Amino acid sequence: MTIKLIVSDMDGTLLNEKMEVSNRVTDAILTAQQQGIEFAIATGRTIESGYSFIQDKGVVSPFIELNGARLFDEKGAIQFTHEMDQIDLERIFQIIKYYKIHHEIITQNGSYSSNSSQEQFEVYKGIFKDINPSISRKELTNYVVDYMKKFKVNQVKDLNFLAHDKEIQVLKVLLNSPTNPEIFKEIKQEINKDANNLIVTSASNFNLEINHVDANKGQAVAEFAKMKGYRSNEVITIGDNINDLTMLEWADHSYAVQNGHDLAKKAARYLAPSHADEAVAQIIEKVLAGDDLVF
Repeated sequence: MTIKLIVSDMDGTLLNEKMEVSNRVTDAILTAQQQGIEFAIATGRTIESGYSFIQDKGVVSPFIELNGARLFDEKGAIQFTHEMDQIDLERIFQIIKYYKIHHEIITQNGSYSSNSSQEQFEVYKGIFKDINPSISRKELTNYVVDYMKKFKVNQVKDLNFLAHDKEIQVLKVLLNSPTNPEIFKEIKQEINKDANNLIVTSASNFNLEINHVDANKGQAVAEFAKMKGYRSNEVITIGDNINDLTMLEWADHSYAVQNGHDLAKKAARYLAPSHADEAVAQIIEKVLAGDDLVF
């Protein structure tokens, strides 16, 4: 067995319970790269909010953002884009208005919302706490404050211009509800009534993530692997949540971390330790040592 590419999700997988990339994980990635094994990120985050986690550690890698909406190579050049269609956006904006649900519309030019900054602050706290339940209140608050300073959301009264401006590429729509996640079942049913061009996933119990159907991690990893000439049995994928299912199902060697969603564990071939136990490092160390991939 030869592994040529390792692809990892970020939140709840690569990042530990303090939302950091540990030194052990960093060392494992760098060692793998030095030995000719390629490493890549596949995340629901944008490259602006995600790449610095590894860049600050001296790691350079390809980056799949927004669940597969765009792929950046290791030099930061865009390799493909899967944007959402106008008719689908119009339907989603109607759903947002009807349910009055917190939302974030992510484009190539930044994010937009008709919610207030205070609403965003409370929602981010709920979502990041759900992904990292052991994080302290102080660490969580500081993280969210810093996050909102770095990645400002443009406040607008009406979202409709995003569906009609041909210069704007809508890459993902986030719907968030930490206080009433039960509403997602109804909203998902409403979206799926006519969702041939949409895929609905999540990275937390408190959100829904809506993309163009071609913008999913499995297809993105497959497209990237094809560019590089890698087969599915030469690729490892690692994830923890619903938006990871497609890439966990695609790769012959896939891991769900112990802290992951039950559906991720069902989709993956192997079960790995928790992100708090540096699962990505442990997986890479197994590959480098030539050990059996089963923990």
